Amino acid sequence: MLTVSFTTRGALRKSALRQANERLVLDSIRRQPGISRAGIARTTGFPRTSVTFVVNRLIRQRLIVEEKSGIGSIQAGRPPTALRLRAEAMVAIGVEVSAPLTRIALFDLNGVIIRSRDLHWNPDPAIFLSEVAKAIRQLAATAKSKRMLGVGVSLPGTIDKQNGRVIAAEGLGWFDVPVGERLRAKLEWPLAFENDANISALAEQWFAESPEPAFRYFIFVRARGGVGTGIVVDGRILHGAASAGAEFGHIMLYPDGRPCACGNRGCWEQYASDAALVRAYSSEGGPTQGPDAILEDAMRIVELARQGDAAATNALQTTARHLALGFVNLIAALNPQAIILGEPYASAWDLIGPEVLDEIRRRVPAYSIANLKILPSRIGADSALRGAAALVLAHFFTRFDHTKDESLPINVSMEATG
Repeated sequence: MLTVSFTTRGALRKSALRQANERLVLDSIRRQPGISRAGIARTTGFPRTSVTFVVNRLIRQRLIVEEKSGIGSIQAGRPPTALRLRAEAMVAIGVEVSAPLTRIALFDLNGVIIRSRDLHWNPDPAIFLSEVAKAIRQLAATAKSKRMLGVGVSLPGTIDKQNGRVIAAEGLGWFDVPVGERLRAKLEWPLAFENDANISALAEQWFAESPEPAFRYFIFVRARGGVGTGIVVDGRILHGAASAGAEFGHIMLYPDGRPCACGNRGCWEQYASDAALVRAYSSEGGPTQGPDAILEDAMRIVELARQGDAAATNALQTTARHLALGFVNLIAALNPQAIILGEPYASAWDLIGPEVLDEIRRRVPAYSIANLKILPSRIGADSALRGAAALVLAHFFTRFDHTKDESLPINVSMEATG
């Protein structure tokens, strides 16, 4: 059950309270498609008469549909009904800024991709972001009369998520790039920004189907274009004082190790990223396609290892050991319930899992990992892209006008353009 604590002074205006109730009901239907009115009453704690009033209003607004189940109720003598979102009623756009391909997609209310397109990377921020804005407008135009909720943008590196400024994205060669300012100048919809690892953690919370309760203490490890860590503590993303925390990709494994673009040496991402896997494979004599195809090469190496290729297997095992060394530090520092692993290692977990777990057991006391779960991502390669959409959808479903709800599990801020 979502607990809401309003922190604004004075009485909440009637229209805002009505909207808050509608969003709670909508979110119950989103989380449990096919739920009945009675089920909503149990989930939200609302009186049944209030639920009926809100549901009827949402049906009139064409945000939900009610379907007869055909199964009669013994007590009431009337068939229960199943409530579902009209997923096509509203849309959102998600953007995953990355090289060599940036992905942009139009999503429905259920977070399903309606259509998408890819943009090739251009290192010039002004030119590239102009192309991104153009692609967003083109996708939005295909939605026609549907209400556009906003645009969520996944950005690599250290960012100021409030205004969308990239402070440092070493992998892209971007420093102090005003992404938000440039996009707002060309777009008319609200925008939200977040680091790609954090946004991947949000996707795991928002979209992943699991019979178990959602983890409240977990780490998402993203190994594309470096190593990023999205850390969730008591259900909230950990940002740090200046939104520059949780950069565990730059913890130091080897003081005199490989130089890193951050200026240090021996950083974890130099030994555990997709590029590190490709480099290890190349050192084993394996052929690669070059810097513009690192993720493609990494995924191919995983497939070759699955087929028994010796060079690919050796490279994957070497990288897995370094991946485990970083996990040891994460476990000691944060004591998570789970570590969730993104691509390319999610696809290889059945191959590298034993190696990783053995290394962890050698270095971490048994009591620290007794209940720890290490899992491949349940979202897959789309984690950052879908997380970008989740930024917008989370704002719609769980935040209300005229309030600032600090009790929500993920703090989402949307800023209008102009």
